[in-house]
Amino acid sequence: MTNSPAEEGLAYRRRFRGLIGIQPKLPIRDTSTLSVVYTPGVAKPCLEIDKDHFKSYDYTIRGNTIAVISDGSSVYGLGNTGPSAAIPMLESKCVFHKTYAGIDAFPLALDTQDVDELVEVIRYLPPTFGGIHLEDISSPRCFALEERLKRAISLPLFHADQQGASIVSYAALLNGLKLVDKSIENIRVVISGAGAAGLATARFLKEMGVGDVKVCDRNGALYYRRLEGLNWIKSEVARLTNPEDIKGSLADVIKGADVFFGFSSADVLTPDMVKSMATDPFVFALANPNPEISYEAAKEAGAKIVATGRSDYPNQINSTIIYPGIFRGALDVRATTINQDMCSAAARALAGLVADNQLSPDYIMPNPLEFHVSAKLARAVAQAAMDSGAAQHHVDACTIEDKVMTYIYEGTNAWVNPPSKQTYDSLEEESLDLHNRYHGVIEIKTKLPIRDHYIYKTVYSVPWAALPCQVIRDNPETAYDLTVKNNLVAIVTDGSAVLGLGNLGPAAAMPVMEGKAVLFKSFGGVEAFPICLRTQNVDDIVEAVKAIAPVFGGVNLEDISAPRCFEIEQRLSEALDIPIFHDDQHGTAVVVMAGILNALKIVEKPLASIRIVINGAGAAALSVTQLLLKAGAKDITICDSKGTIYQGRQAGMNPYKERIAAITNLDCNQGSLAEVMKGADVFIGLSVPGTVNQDMVKSMAANSVIMALSNPVPEIMPDEAYAAGAKVVATGRSDFPNQVNNSLAFPGIFRGALDVRARHINDDMKLAAGQAIADLISDKQLKEGTIIPGAFDFRVPPAVAQAVARAAMDTGESRISVKPADVHSELKNYLYEGELKKVTEVV
Repeated sequence: MTNSPAEEGLAYRRRFRGLIGIQPKLPIRDTSTLSVVYTPGVAKPCLEIDKDHFKSYDYTIRGNTIAVISDGSSVYGLGNTGPSAAIPMLESKCVFHKTYAGIDAFPLALDTQDVDELVEVIRYLPPTFGGIHLEDISSPRCFALEERLKRAISLPLFHADQQGASIVSYAALLNGLKLVDKSIENIRVVISGAGAAGLATARFLKEMGVGDVKVCDRNGALYYRRLEGLNWIKSEVARLTNPEDIKGSLADVIKGADVFFGFSSADVLTPDMVKSMATDPFVFALANPNPEISYEAAKEAGAKIVATGRSDYPNQINSTIIYPGIFRGALDVRATTINQDMCSAAARALAGLVADNQLSPDYIMPNPLEFHVSAKLARAVAQAAMDSGAAQHHVDACTIEDKVMTYIYEGTNAWVNPPSKQTYDSLEEESLDLHNRYHGVIEIKTKLPIRDHYIYKTVYSVPWAALPCQVIRDNPETAYDLTVKNNLVAIVTDGSAVLGLGNLGPAAAMPVMEGKAVLFKSFGGVEAFPICLRTQNVDDIVEAVKAIAPVFGGVNLEDISAPRCFEIEQRLSEALDIPIFHDDQHGTAVVVMAGILNALKIVEKPLASIRIVINGAGAAALSVTQLLLKAGAKDITICDSKGTIYQGRQAGMNPYKERIAAITNLDCNQGSLAEVMKGADVFIGLSVPGTVNQDMVKSMAANSVIMALSNPVPEIMPDEAYAAGAKVVATGRSDFPNQVNNSLAFPGIFRGALDVRARHINDDMKLAAGQAIADLISDKQLKEGTIIPGAFDFRVPPAVAQAVARAAMDTGESRISVKPADVHSELKNYLYEGELKKVTEVV
């Protein structure tokens, strides 16, 4: 039996894990490429952006990336569904942006409907995004939100339910008037629906010169002195459109009207009302999924032109046809806003795309599969932005149109410039050039492109596109089945501790976060997206991450300074039921633990009986300490710049150091690093270069283990440590053996956690990951001094994912049960064949 279009649309979403993904712009095939995309080469674009934040448009994805945002308060015709149910709608909008204009649009379903909170969260986002597209936010809140955001951020801001509806409505009206003997100044327009679209369209039509506009809601005509059902924005529109205080129902007001615009609900317009309108009336019945009057009934009642919001009737009026081109034009001139001139230019360009000799009552608007629409609108909007002073970057608008057409027919690579030179003088120079050529190193991938009317109708068009939203509204857990949530991780930073470069801020942190996303995808098949927040206040960060959480299956915190990072992670872990993982802490701890376990095999010492000294009391050091204690270590002493950390110390302490002091240095040794290293079996450096010398290594126990992990320069160089008697040495560098590399841990950890839909990543899951990494080193490799697998050892991510998934299920952190072997095999297949299939749930 053939499935309905709605059922087929659901099947596509389940099969593809949602409609969008994230992928690297260039493949990572070896360590040299990785060094350019990520550390150490990525430091150069970070530093350039730190000097000039405007460079983020060149060196990151920001210049071609927008956020598509909803709070789920007014989704399609389903009402207030909440944020999770809005995700399918948002994904669809992102696909339109990518398909028609090559824009990387990312969905954010915000878990708040408080306007104050929405403003705050959205104003933190500009370091990541070059524009903000608002969707399906209820009235009157959407008007207040937009007005406040315009004052708070200098980015193109576009609410599809306001400007989008206004632009397409005005364009349809312009073309319709060409078919009748009426002028725009003399027509009467009646709008049914006083929500975002209806009120915004009323204001826009008045500004465009329409002589008489009246708006009705369920209580009848809006007029200033009405005593019920008014709010501040309805009052404003009533004053603008109805100074005569005309009263009455829709049936009363519509008599003699030339045009009806419906933004309300099904069946509010009757055939008798249409018959009462002026000669050759226009009926634009745009309620979704069911119009105010059917196409057939309106025609039979005498309407000259009938349009709906549906794709299965002539004259579909839908803002999806315009916003890709509008944002393309705005982004390419780096506009600071989308102003009235840009909107009117878009409307005129849209109307002009239907030639006079093509116009007919059944064809007044381009259809959604006319791909040239975006190119023409981009050109018009860019020119209007430059003419009106909204542009920060001036170009020939014709080149923007050419660029869009090139993208549509040749693909994204047509935009990439060739290398600036054949050979580079340094890794940093090569990294800077690569980031400039590609404008960042990741992009949004459309899993199901719009190529024909069948896919458009089945997946992307109302009413069928509303079904997944309805399914998730009724059962929020199905968001894991129908959207990208099941494989999506947020990489969140405030830029307070970027690499070893310090507090560069969120904009300069973006290249690192993009590089991290490349590692997630390359080694774990995980879709990861950077969120660089323009705040370093702990409360703000926590609230922002809580708000953006609905679309994500996990959160990776990155480059957030200590001790703030501990509080942020703890509070988020308590507030959210998705994995929260600070990689600077736990990724390092997992790989260090793996290295220590294997090093102790070489020196033949048990973990429980050795003495460990750790230098550094930042995020990584404290987490390494905690995980080693969980693994069975008994004697650990931590040093910072003031010497040993011990209970009762006053100088340089914080609550987190005090907490770790209670479980380490049980003898309360006081002294310098050199003093406590005497007789120690293991040294772990997570501090700064040059803090250890050969005499300190010589003072340690026989067959000592040195893990000098400061980057890019370690605490002591490997050759010096070996010369001083160390038996095993590891660093954080790829040009020395035994690199302690977090990329061995976090891709597999998140892969395993996502495959079982884990609520948290607990200590048992971290211990399992560390043991899995350690177990991959053979006895032969141990004899050769190898304690950690190489960065491109593709055995590692599947082994880690399998171990983490098993531990999550064993400890009750998983939402679903799967076969751990399936987690391993599917990730292995992805790494070698490129396709990641969904792991089958075991019921």
